[in-house]
Amino acid sequence: MTPTEMSLNPVRPIYSMIGNICNHPDLLRNPEIILGARDFVQDFHKIVFSAINNIVYTNSEVQNITAIDIDNYLSSYPTYYKTWDENDGVKYIEDSRKHANKDIFKTDYDKIKKFSLLRNYVEEGIDVSDVYDYKATDLKDISKSSEKLEGLSISDIVEHFTQKLISIRDNWNIEEGVVKDFKAGEDLDSLLQRLSEDPDFGFPFVNTFYNALFRGMRKSKFLLRSGGTGSGKTRNAIMDMCSVACSEIYVTGKGWQSLGPSYPALFISTELDKEEVQLIMLAFLTGISDSDIKNGNYDKGTEKRLLYGIEILKKAPFFCSYIEDFSISDIEMKIEQYIIKEGVQYVSFDYIQMVPKLSRSMQQSFGSNLREDQVLVYFAAALKNIATRYNIFLESSTQLNRGSKENENRDASSLRGSIATADKIDHGVLTFKTTKKDKEELKYILQNRLGKEPNFSHWVYKNRAGADHIIIWTHMDLGTMREEVLFLTDYDYNLLDNISPLVIEFSEDENVEEKVEKIAPVTMKSIQTQSDFVPDF
Repeated sequence: MTPTEMSLNPVRPIYSMIGNICNHPDLLRNPEIILGARDFVQDFHKIVFSAINNIVYTNSEVQNITAIDIDNYLSSYPTYYKTWDENDGVKYIEDSRKHANKDIFKTDYDKIKKFSLLRNYVEEGIDVSDVYDYKATDLKDISKSSEKLEGLSISDIVEHFTQKLISIRDNWNIEEGVVKDFKAGEDLDSLLQRLSEDPDFGFPFVNTFYNALFRGMRKSKFLLRSGGTGSGKTRNAIMDMCSVACSEIYVTGKGWQSLGPSYPALFISTELDKEEVQLIMLAFLTGISDSDIKNGNYDKGTEKRLLYGIEILKKAPFFCSYIEDFSISDIEMKIEQYIIKEGVQYVSFDYIQMVPKLSRSMQQSFGSNLREDQVLVYFAAALKNIATRYNIFLESSTQLNRGSKENENRDASSLRGSIATADKIDHGVLTFKTTKKDKEELKYILQNRLGKEPNFSHWVYKNRAGADHIIIWTHMDLGTMREEVLFLTDYDYNLLDNISPLVIEFSEDENVEEKVEKIAPVTMKSIQTQSDFVPDF
C-alpha cells in the first residue's frame, strides 16, 4: 500500500462492518448499501468482503456467516486462500463478529464510503486536505480533521469539490462569450447566401404554432414554459424530447408515421419517477392514454401497438435522470455529462424550484441566505449559459404565482419567485387551462367555427425570435399529450390570421428547411377542416 492508501484506510470501521454483515447478512441486501472492491484498500479486506458478498447473494436463506463458511468458500481459490490464511482470517472473523454492534453499522458504512470517495479524488490528483487532512501528524490536527469529516455527508463532499471546480471555471471566464469587433456590413452577402440555403430553424416542435413563432428548437436557445398544477408542464417537456429522440409516432387512421431523424435528448425529472415518465412517453408515442395503460385496459391490437412503441423507445437515444434534491452545480454537471458522453443536443429540465440543497449551496456560495427570487434568477441564468456554451436547445419550467389567475397578469409577472427570471430566457410561455372567462371573450370566434373548442392556451409573453404577447389556443389530451392547434389571438382576444402553423422538415444532415406546402393561414374556414392534426415531419 502507498502512504496515501494507508492514511485513507479506515480499518476499524471495516472490521466492525464485516462483523455486522456476518451476524446480519440482510444488512448487505439493503439496496441502499452499495459496497464493492474499490471501497477497500487491503487485499485481505477485498477478499473477505467478496467472499461474504458471494455467500449472501448465492444463498438467500443464510441468516449468519461464520469464519468456517468463509474458509470453506475461499478454499476453492488457492491464491485468495493464501492471503486469507496469512492474515489469520478465521480469528479475524470470529473476533469481528464478537465485537460487532449493529447500532453503529450505518456509521461505519458512511465512514468507509467517505474514505473511498476521498481516495478516488486523490487518485485523480485532487487535493482533499481541506476536507480531511490525511497527512496530518499532530494529534490535535488529526482529531479536528476527523471531526470535520464526520459532519459531512457523501453528497456534501461531492458538492464541495464540484463547487471548487465550477469556481475555477468561472474565475477563468469560461462561460463568457467571445468578444468580436466587426463592421456593420461585414459578411452580409455570405449571411444572406447561407440563410437562403440553410434557413435558421431548429428541430420542429409538435406544436406547429411554436414552430411559427420560435422557429423550432434552435440551438443555444432557452425556452421557459410555466404553468400551474395540472397544466401539463412535465408532459409537454417529455413530449418535446420524445419527438426529438424517437423515430416514429402512431397517428389515428394512418398507423405508424415517421418523426424524422432521431437526435440524442435528455429529460431530467425532479418529481416523476422512472415508471411514471416511461408511461407518459409510451402514451404519447402510441396515442393510448396512460391511464388505460396503467389499468391494462386494452385488446390484442392495442397491446401490439404498445409493444411496438416500447421497441421504438428502446432504440431511441433518449436519456432520463431523476434528481429530487439538487444544487445548480448538480444540474450543470448532469447536463454536461450527457452532452459529453452521449452527444445530447436537446435537454429538458423539469423544473426550476427551491429545494433544500439548492438553498444550502447558494448560501455557501454567497455567504448569506438569498431570497427565492434571487436563487431562481441565478438558476435560469445558469441554464441559459449551458445552452449557449454547448450550443444545445434547452427548456425548463416553473410554477406560477397566485396572481396568474387574473388575465391581466398573464405575463412575466406571473412567474413564481421573480419576474427577473424572464430576462435570462429566449422564449417564455405560460400554459393555462381554458376558463369560463376565456370562453366568454372568445365567443365571437367560437360561434363562427366548427370542431373542438380550446381547452388549453399558451400565452407567449417573450419571444426573441419574433412576435410575442400572442395566445395559442389548442385542444390537448393530457392522457396522450396529443395536441390540436386551433387558432391565435392577441392578449385582447382578437383573432390573428396572419401567422400560420408551420411544419418543418428536418433532414438527416441537420439542414432545416421550411416545408414547401405549409398549412394554410389560420382562417375560419381552415380551422374548421383541421381535425386530429399530428404533424408528419
